[in-house]
Amino acid sequence: MPKLCDLQGAKGSWSHEYENPFVTATALHALAEARRAGAEVPEAVLTRGARALLATRDARGVFSYNSQGRGGQIEGGAGRMPYLEFALLPSGQATADSVAAALEASFKHHALLEAVRKYDDHADAFHNGGFFFWYDQHGRALAARAVKSAASLARQREIVASIAEIDGCWVDSHELGRVYGTAMALLTLKACE
Repeated sequence: MPKLCDLQGAKGSWSHEYENPFVTATALHALAEARRAGAEVPEAVLTRGARALLATRDARGVFSYNSQGRGGQIEGGAGRMPYLEFALLPSGQATADSVAAALEASFKHHALLEAVRKYDDHADAFHNGGFFFWYDQHGRALAARAVKSAASLARQREIVASIAEIDGCWVDSHELGRVYGTAMALLTLKACE
């Protein structure tokens, strides 16, 4: 059983500083990949994780920022919505339609993410922050690939290509820097293939 299973909280979520949907989605995705590679992942761990993640999503498809409550402002949650929906696909708690709706919302509000891409903290009125930029872009690409949305994949490729620095690297916040930004941009482009 992967060590990641041991890190699941009592309510089914995973945490970094606190339990939250984006770490829970990342853990569910990692465990789904581990299972595909042959690792033994208990179904109960996946079920509890999916249930915990689903409990943070409201009727509009917006996930809360932490594991308390549901939803929030779509302008502040749109970036991560596609990846969180993607993480729910294996459990059957998301559908191609819910992923497509999340992709649409994410692209609609992309300018908010772009505006704070190089800032380190929650930089706008909706609490978007640069440290989530590439997490959101990569997650968007994975979600688009999972539902075979050629239009979304093409749009995501265009976004990544349009923000390369003059020397060919990519950046988000200076806190995470060029190496991280470039690695995540390349992973995002790879996911768009």
